[in-house]
Amino acid sequence: MLNSMLATLAPVVEALLRVIVGVALVTGCSSGSRSLEVHPDGRIGPLRIDASTEADIRSFAGKPSKVERDFWPGKKGQFGRSLIYSCGRKCMTSYSINQATGRLSDYWTQSARFTTERGSRVGMPAARAARLERKKLLPGCGFPRYIHLRYDDKHIFVLAIWNGRVDSIGYLGPHTVYYDGLC
Repeated sequence: MLNSMLATLAPVVEALLRVIVGVALVTGCSSGSRSLEVHPDGRIGPLRIDASTEADIRSFAGKPSKVERDFWPGKKGQFGRSLIYSCGRKCMTSYSINQATGRLSDYWTQSARFTTERGSRVGMPAARAARLERKKLLPGCGFPRYIHLRYDDKHIFVLAIWNGRVDSIGYLGPHTVYYDGLC
């Protein structure tokens, strides 16, 4: 009798596991085998800073774990919103949308599934990431150190370093919802 019950449940369990793995891959969990590249020009996998809409993000990443409203001190009204996706224990990926443009303005992830063009990823030793990127570790605020992959008047693309390892990958675009940048 137990064998017949297990035989009946096996296809259901297999289908459920496929759904769980599929959700994990879509939402940016580090367990996925295929990595997604983040580029200095603002491409994040199939998404792009200042081009992708909330519908594009949801089509790619699914339903967010939560949505946060973004405000700037001293300004009236909501400035944007961030779609937050859980990618595991103490791991999140955030896609922010500027209220005025309706487009992806910022991105921040702690998921090792995302990599830079040169192969740096979350969890990697900072010294190795600096060598791969051919950039120096620089002092920062918010995190003790950063590796700046793009840093100009309108774009901040960094690897944030904590305890000697890449903690996260961040991209703040020209229409950022982060009023204080990296500080």
